[in-house]
Amino acid sequence: MKYFLLCAALLLLTVIYSSGQTLKSYYNGGLQLFYEEYGHGPALYILSGGPGEAPLNPYKQIVDSLQSFYTCVLFHQRGSGRSRNIPINEKTITIENYTQDIELLRKARGDKKISLLGISWGGLLAMNYAVSHPASTVNLMLIASAPPSYTLWNVLYDNQMIRRSKVELDSMDYLLKVFSTKTEKELDSLKRADPYCKEAMAYKAFIAIHVRAMYFDKNKIQRNHFDDLFYNFNFQPIPIIDKHVLESRFDITHQLKRLKIPALIIYGRQDDQGESTFYLQKESLRFSEMHVIEQCGHQIIDEQPVEFFKILLSYVKRAKRNQL
Repeated sequence: MKYFLLCAALLLLTVIYSSGQTLKSYYNGGLQLFYEEYGHGPALYILSGGPGEAPLNPYKQIVDSLQSFYTCVLFHQRGSGRSRNIPINEKTITIENYTQDIELLRKARGDKKISLLGISWGGLLAMNYAVSHPASTVNLMLIASAPPSYTLWNVLYDNQMIRRSKVELDSMDYLLKVFSTKTEKELDSLKRADPYCKEAMAYKAFIAIHVRAMYFDKNKIQRNHFDDLFYNFNFQPIPIIDKHVLESRFDITHQLKRLKIPALIIYGRQDDQGESTFYLQKESLRFSEMHVIEQCGHQIIDEQPVEFFKILLSYVKRAKRNQL
């Protein structure tokens, strides 16, 4: 019995130590930012959505599928995951700061060139890094990516609005009145410290209705996935970035057209961002290929994982052969 307990303890310590080895950090000024490393091969930086989404699932699923081809660098962006506890304001949350974080990470790791895979907001960030540092970028993989221009920014909100029933809209109005007495910062603290208080419960119900509009098949929304998303997502950066994009008239389409790197664009036919978003990416990235997944919304890996990974792995294998 003692031998069994000793072996179990040693196994547990090995697992903890091994998983801990993958988590590393570096600094941008006074901010400590974290990332994880898995696999071997050329560097692939994986950028989560939001901004503010913790790099949990589906990002770990992507890592599992690609770590035999790449060193997968799972980046905890400022304000998310292990890099969550930073000041959130209009000075810290800018596209330029997020982009600089990636460049400093590249230098800290010593990568001469990197590929980037971005989901939703992470796709926009990947594109912005590529136009800011074209000599350091070899490939882009854009999954349900946000548009590279402010001109399509409000299409998302219009599409989400039209997908909601009157009952859902009335519920959202009611719930908003309950939790709008709290600031975004207070709500982020409340949902973790006191998740059953009325404001946190109303906030969660509001986000649940919001998420439903992202799916083609709402039956595929997984309760445990939504709970992980809600409690680990830091929603504070989103309104700041929305304001920044619209007020600065953010548009990198012309810079994208000058890139000479390959790019993969994957999106769901029923993505609430609208097909104009993805056709603009295709038009701007001259050496891109685009794949549409039918009967699929914004949450591609929840709704159509088999088709998604089939497309992704086919592209990665071809990219690897071209590099040999």
